[in-house]
Amino acid sequence: MSKTGGEGSDALELRMRTTLKLLLLALLVSPAARAQGPVVAGIAPVLEAGFGYSYVDAKVPSQGTLGINGVQGIFNGDVSRHFGVKLDVGYSRSFDAFHSGRTADMLTYMGGPVFYPLRGRNYNVYAHVLLGGARETGVNYTPTGQVVLGYVNQFAWAGGVGFQRRMTTSWSVRIGADYMRTAFFDENLVVQRQNNLRGSVSLIYTFGERE
Repeated sequence: MSKTGGEGSDALELRMRTTLKLLLLALLVSPAARAQGPVVAGIAPVLEAGFGYSYVDAKVPSQGTLGINGVQGIFNGDVSRHFGVKLDVGYSRSFDAFHSGRTADMLTYMGGPVFYPLRGRNYNVYAHVLLGGARETGVNYTPTGQVVLGYVNQFAWAGGVGFQRRMTTSWSVRIGADYMRTAFFDENLVVQRQNNLRGSVSLIYTFGERE
């Protein structure tokens, strides 16, 4: 009995020593394994700014289509590969609205989310929804033919799509098309909602490097 009990005690002691050695080894290896693991970096937005040419096909109430040329300023920050936010300021002007000898112009200032359903290393396809305002100045004709001058500054929104192609590390070309909903007065001097189509070509600068 004594011999058997001694063998059991020795075996138990051996197992305890082996377990302690394994625990000690695990404690020593664990920090090294953690040190070799991936480091999670902070995510910074990709910032872009651009400037370009725009053409607006404006449907003026009671008068019809008025084509106006202008410029467009863009600033957007992409927080991920498929989502960002955008600010858009546009100004277009006609020097002879409806052959009246008077000028007409449109200033838009809007912002909103932008989505990227397709993105490659050197290109992206985007869609955006913009909310803000539009100040439109111009002319209209009353039913008696009198020319009326004035302006309307009201809520406006736009929805559009576009394509951007990177030419260098920092510079890209962006082509876009938008439907814009603004407001102007009709022949009875009543403010009406106005439909507009806008096309644009812009040169974009990317701050930092895109993935």
